[in-house]
Amino acid sequence: MKSSGRAPHLPLATRRELVLDAALRVTLREGGAVSMESTAAEAGVAKTVLYRCFANREDMLAALYEREERRLTQELAAALAAAGPLTDPARSLYRVLVAYFTAVADAPDSYRLLYGPAPQPERLGSMDQARAEAAAHLSSVLTSWLDEAAGHPPTAGDRTAPVAAAMAVGVAEAGARLLLDDEQGWTPGELADMATELFARGVPGLARRR
Repeated sequence: MKSSGRAPHLPLATRRELVLDAALRVTLREGGAVSMESTAAEAGVAKTVLYRCFANREDMLAALYEREERRLTQELAAALAAAGPLTDPARSLYRVLVAYFTAVADAPDSYRLLYGPAPQPERLGSMDQARAEAAAHLSSVLTSWLDEAAGHPPTAGDRTAPVAAAMAVGVAEAGARLLLDDEQGWTPGELADMATELFARGVPGLARRR
């Protein structure tokens, strides 16, 4: 229950984090309607407390998006590092996708904020960069898989792996949205298994195009 009394004295850094937690809840619930007033009400503090933490609404939201982007990036980096390198391309793709879906599951509100149905225009550049990094990671995996299926390395100018990687990013993002749909009940492993099977059937055909 939110308190209407005087907020307890807390270090500014701690108070900022609590305010951002409240702003995240309001943003996910109300979208662009989030305001200093609604955030203060959610946090159970006076607006003056918010203005000691942030200059204005834009400052608060910028800090929120930066925090959640950093949180999701750290989760994903840790998950991918844990997946480790593998020599079997199909198994490697599976492990990468499990790592991705697990990172989303471990930071669901961060993903909803950054990749929701109406992302903030000012964050689109960061999102495109994140997609490009994911595509580059997947491209190396798919290149190995295509080489194995074709029996030879790619010819000069071959674009198959980068295009397949971009498609894989789309599959991963669609899987993440399914993962966050509580009514579906999917697990990271199930979604990764389905996506890997999809590519397992498609890679031999793609290899013949090289």
